[in-house]
Amino acid sequence: MTQASPPFAQVAHAMPGRARLRIADRRGDDAYFAAVAKALSAITGVRAVDVAPMTGSVLIQHSGPLARIGVAAQEAQLFVVGEATMAPREAPQVSIDPKIVAALALLAAALWQMSRERFLPPAITLLWYAGRLGGVWSLDGDADSGE
Repeated sequence: MTQASPPFAQVAHAMPGRARLRIADRRGDDAYFAAVAKALSAITGVRAVDVAPMTGSVLIQHSGPLARIGVAAQEAQLFVVGEATMAPREAPQVSIDPKIVAALALLAAALWQMSRERFLPPAITLLWYAGRLGGVWSLDGDADSGE
């Protein structure tokens, strides 16, 4: 009878003396995590083990290298340790129409002129230009095609 291969454990966080592993394949398996806690606690250099079966997390407080604990866990068929692979995030594509930016700038300038009580001609003219650029209205009744 062939024994199934042990699950993969990703190193979610590691620093000297402390490491958190995620074993996603066994998430929710209380018996498995109890066995992991018992087996890891018996390894030389492991000071404490805290498991959270609901999240698939194993927190190991240890002295010495984590690699040695990983080798011992693999030999005991508990899990195979590997580094977490983080896919790089792509920046969202944002498309800003320069005409809208210009229209907003003209609108801001018109509001500023109004605050200075200069309605005619500066504020009205600026509002007209902002509306034309923003596509709010046009002279011929059609939306400005920008050509």
